[in-house]
Amino acid sequence: MKYQTSFNMNIKMYSKVAKAAHRTGKTMSELIIEMMYRYAKDHKGTSIAKGTVKYQSADKKENWTIFRIALDEDDYELFTDMRKVFKCSVSFLVALAIKKYLGTILRTFFQDAINYTRLKYSAKGIRAGDLAEWVFTWILTRL
Repeated sequence: MKYQTSFNMNIKMYSKVAKAAHRTGKTMSELIIEMMYRYAKDHKGTSIAKGTVKYQSADKKENWTIFRIALDEDDYELFTDMRKVFKCSVSFLVALAIKKYLGTILRTFFQDAINYTRLKYSAKGIRAGDLAEWVFTWILTRL
């Protein structure tokens, strides 16, 4: 069963995640879920926070967008449990996770792509009088 939910996301963060999704071939939802799991894993020894729930800093309305996401039951429970433990809104936790892990995920993705890719290259030159025409071919294949 999928749980439909939404949260506010700063448009700059949204843009970064959208670009990362395009570059990696993953969905924005997949990236956000991965970052939240990393955040939870890195903070698994954290004790339950006390006090009121913390929210993202206030900003102009036009700097925000609503992000809708469909979560599996386990993912939904993780998000809501993190809200309870960290005493932060889900949107704030997502923003923290993006800041902390998006770059790492991209570096890992592209490093893996380089490690598991074979490059074939060829160049062919054709000369006709004073003109030279070159055709360069790059072929990237997975090993």
